[in-house]
Amino acid sequence: MVVQELHQIKKEKDFNTFYEKIETMVPEIRSFVSKSLKAAENEGKLDRGYFDADGVLDEVYLDIFSQLDPSWNENRLRYLLFKKAVANLNEKKAIEASQPESVNTNDLLKEELDRLSEAFTTDGDGDLILNTELDDISYKQERKHATSIFMDETIVSPVIEKFKLSDDIPLSTARRVSFGYAYSSIPHFSKTIFELYAFGDRNTAEIAEILSVKEALVQKVLKIVSERFKRV
Repeated sequence: MVVQELHQIKKEKDFNTFYEKIETMVPEIRSFVSKSLKAAENEGKLDRGYFDADGVLDEVYLDIFSQLDPSWNENRLRYLLFKKAVANLNEKKAIEASQPESVNTNDLLKEELDRLSEAFTTDGDGDLILNTELDDISYKQERKHATSIFMDETIVSPVIEKFKLSDDIPLSTARRVSFGYAYSSIPHFSKTIFELYAFGDRNTAEIAEILSVKEALVQKVLKIVSERFKRV
């Protein structure tokens, strides 16, 4: 029914009403886009304020507007909204340019799982680090930069909620930095899974469909990431 309404709005060439209708139907898409952009800014992957959620969503909604098919149902529409949002954000972060399109995403994710499984420890100053970094000759040179990512409360709060982490510890500067480091050390494709789950409120089956990967891999990524954040 919603798609039929959108199709009628499209016939009337009323993009503003079309935009508002989708916003009402899928409010999670704005949360996903805005928090993903903010996290990328915190991490230094995007310049602060250069992109905003409205701009990204304008592009996504315009794409949906031009391609809308009356045969779609609401689930198909939600799927396409998130899939296009992921592609748009990846383009903004210049991630897609570094990967051949022929790479099998399931294989890529399996490789990332090996990296995610590396155990964490703490150094003499109590900073969260990977065990392998202790043997890395560049660790001392890179350490200050790697541990200086300060995550906004708007990013940390949904992570605490979705992964059921302890929230009785104040969000001190040190804890936000630890969150920033844990976040930045997640490989980029796994990070998209994490963001769809934590910021977009998608379940594992939906994430698997959006990213064209096996649900078991999505579940495994989220389990490992959850354990990682529980150490923060």
